[in-house]
Amino acid sequence: MLKNTVKPVIAGFKLLASEGKWVFIKGFRRWEIKQMEKRLAEEFMNLGRSYAASQSKGEEFDPKASDNDLILKQISFLQEEVAHLEQELASTRAEYVKNRTATTDAEV
Repeated sequence: MLKNTVKPVIAGFKLLASEGKWVFIKGFRRWEIKQMEKRLAEEFMNLGRSYAASQSKGEEFDPKASDNDLILKQISFLQEEVAHLEQELASTRAEYVKNRTATTDAEV
């Protein structure tokens, strides 16, 4: 009888530990995404500066110029990376919960 009473308590502590671990993982992943978004904002500012410089010189903005092309490629890469990391975070959470529920169902 005592064993049946203790099982839910142990399962509760396992759940708390698992959620604590997830919060830690999520925090670091969100930090990584924020850093990428910060870098993306910097690249947009660089592109704006390049555009402003070409306008102040009276030149037409050329996106194919080496500096501009590099900035545009970097922006594209960072946008893809942020989208990938956010999607990966969501799928990791779903998989994390699925694995935990599968383990819990096996124990019951």
